Amino acid sequence: MLSLVDVTSNIIDREAFASCTNDYTRIKQLLSSSDFVSHLQKSLPLLLDERTTDSKCIKTSNEYREKGNAAYASHNDQLALLLYNQAIRYAPPYSRELSLALGNRSAVLSNLKHYQLALQDVHHALDFLSSNEEDDTRRQRLEQRLYQCLKHQSEEAESNRDKHTQLENELTELKSNQTYNANYSSLTSHADIKYASDRGRHVVSSNVSSTLKPGTIILVEQAYASVLLPSAWSTHCHTCLRRLHLLLFVCSQCTRAVYCSSECLQRSIVWHAFECRLTIDRLDKMQFLALRLLTKTGWQYLLKHKLQFEDYLKQDQPVNNGLHSYNQEQEVYEWNDYENILKLETNSHRRSVDDLLHRAVQACLIGISLINNTSFAQQAYENLDYQVYICSLLLSHLQSLPCNAHEISEFIHHRAAPLSSSCIEIGAGIYATLSLFNHSCNPNVIRNFIGDTVVVRLLASISSNNVELTDNYGCLSATMEKVERQKKLHEQYRFQCQCQPCVDQWPNYDQLPEGLGDGMTPSKEFDEAFQRLVQGESPTRDDLSVYEDFIDQCDQQWQDKKKIKGKVYNNAQEAYKQCLNFFYHSFHSED
Repeated sequence: MLSLVDVTSNIIDREAFASCTNDYTRIKQLLSSSDFVSHLQKSLPLLLDERTTDSKCIKTSNEYREKGNAAYASHNDQLALLLYNQAIRYAPPYSRELSLALGNRSAVLSNLKHYQLALQDVHHALDFLSSNEEDDTRRQRLEQRLYQCLKHQSEEAESNRDKHTQLENELTELKSNQTYNANYSSLTSHADIKYASDRGRHVVSSNVSSTLKPGTIILVEQAYASVLLPSAWSTHCHTCLRRLHLLLFVCSQCTRAVYCSSECLQRSIVWHAFECRLTIDRLDKMQFLALRLLTKTGWQYLLKHKLQFEDYLKQDQPVNNGLHSYNQEQEVYEWNDYENILKLETNSHRRSVDDLLHRAVQACLIGISLINNTSFAQQAYENLDYQVYICSLLLSHLQSLPCNAHEISEFIHHRAAPLSSSCIEIGAGIYATLSLFNHSCNPNVIRNFIGDTVVVRLLASISSNNVELTDNYGCLSATMEKVERQKKLHEQYRFQCQCQPCVDQWPNYDQLPEGLGDGMTPSKEFDEAFQRLVQGESPTRDDLSVYEDFIDQCDQQWQDKKKIKGKVYNNAQEAYKQCLNFFYHSFHSED
């Protein structure tokens, strides 16, 4: 991709490209050049062509199944289950190998008293049997297992069912317990959106009749689109991004995409039908997410709104930090409205010509590959107008995503060494409303994920309306020097941070005052909960309340909000974050 950018710089009219003032004309400038299109076509097979890997393999499926049989014979049901999952993953669709792997997995699931799941596998295994003597024998065994599962399904351990549904039930309950903003469907009634020329759209506190305590829910929002990093492709669901539990469901055509349930598998067909044919492992996460935005939205919707979206893409980029996409009289701002994603800030006017050219070439590579190698937009195959439209949308996303998309992480809790527990990135998502939170190096909200659904809570007490609620973009004043923070924020997000820690030169954690600070009252409950956490004990739900109450107590006693708080306050906030991570999007490892 880099080599094509270099070639493009030499073959296009660079001055004409530099004079382009919007994404539509930038793409049209490239795709109208026969020299560029010729080089682009030559590059497609090298970068993003029909898939040559991740295909089904009978030999690999049989190898995994035989290893599973050995584990099953040794009464190692958990290992057998993992191996049979892989056998199913590599088995060709509707094949004898798939039937064998499903049948064997049903035996393990029955042993583990997961009768409902075993029944599903038995039914699918029966569907793929042939009419011959060997399969007749297998049919009899499967039907006998079917009978046994039906007989015992009422005895299925309640804990088995609870594991699969606990977080989903908790998320449903959490959502139902909130009242929501009438104009922004993902925000609770404690928050609203305002606009300022120096801050763009931003989130503020609202309807504050009494102090809002830490832990107050501010936003619950599902990603409009999300993708997994390649490191998580085998361990997490490609639709909801939750860690796979017990068994996996697979794409019938490739081995790359795996799912936690048949529901997630069915939901993914809308976009994976196109992505399945592309070597997406050659895309970075922002390029992949830009592609997913189009495949998930769908060509029919994009075609229906072509004139409207083209008008937006043809607008000269303003320099007023998002005013073009803010309308106080608009209809309800929904998380699943593509237009809200398209109109997120791109910072085009702050980008260099080289930056814009690089992203425009990326957009053309991805867009033309999608058109040429899939049935996504068949009308666009020999239609320059449609090609320019699709690639212009991609160019807009390739600029807005680095500034607006969010890392989705999972907390890895090591039971044997809890102090080494940490969050790891597993994917990225784009959220229509979460993207409107501005940054502070000392944020007053924290976000956690349940799959690709984000929950934003207060991290500090809020006692009045119109207080800006700020997220953190990965640059905390306690852990990073100001110069490093400013450099990182400017490079990725294109702004000069003017938050209080930056303006007032707050010290790092090591230089913070010891203890609580003047006039602060110690808390025995907090001290005990914090010591348990430091010593490696698993937190309890009660500990969450202890940390919330202690942070609130400190905020209430500390009238001077601009004064730097001591290390203990910082410890309390970090302990609270750790507890939230533990109870939500987490994996508990025995290592």
